[in-house]
Amino acid sequence: MRSGPQKLGYVLLLSLATLVGILEVGYAQQAREEPNDAEALKGVKTLKVVYDIDGVTEPKKMVVFLKAIVDARDRAVAAKVKPDLVVAFRGPALKLIQKAGPDATEEQKQIAELVADLKKGGAKMEACNFAVQVLKLDREAFLPEVKVVANSFNSLGGYQAKGYGIVLVQ
Repeated sequence: MRSGPQKLGYVLLLSLATLVGILEVGYAQQAREEPNDAEALKGVKTLKVVYDIDGVTEPKKMVVFLKAIVDARDRAVAAKVKPDLVVAFRGPALKLIQKAGPDATEEQKQIAELVADLKKGGAKMEACNFAVQVLKLDREAFLPEVKVVANSFNSLGGYQAKGYGIVLVQ
């Protein structure tokens, strides 16, 4: 049989080991939880966002950003939040939202599909006519889901005045 101090040390050691084990199990459970946006979306009924796509010049990068916007929209819907989205293309990004021809790359096809998906989900799709003129692009060559607006600076400012958050995508 152990003496008093040894018994006390043994009990303390056993208690510490039990506590560490409990903390490790709790940490492991927390690490396995699916990431979510619950804190940011708590109490939000409608999520009003303008995605300002300007400096994206690589098709693969555009595909990733459009997929991220689709994912954000779908997660908002899953959280019972109504997305009210605008995707505003301007600057060099305008070159990536042209109609895909018969020799279109896989990325061009994906961009067209993602733009169509966003539009079908209720997003407004806009292109800046001022940038169209500066870049000497053909307005008729844009994907059919995209509406050309006079100047996206006015569009961005107007949406911001109406309470939309602006997310700069570059």
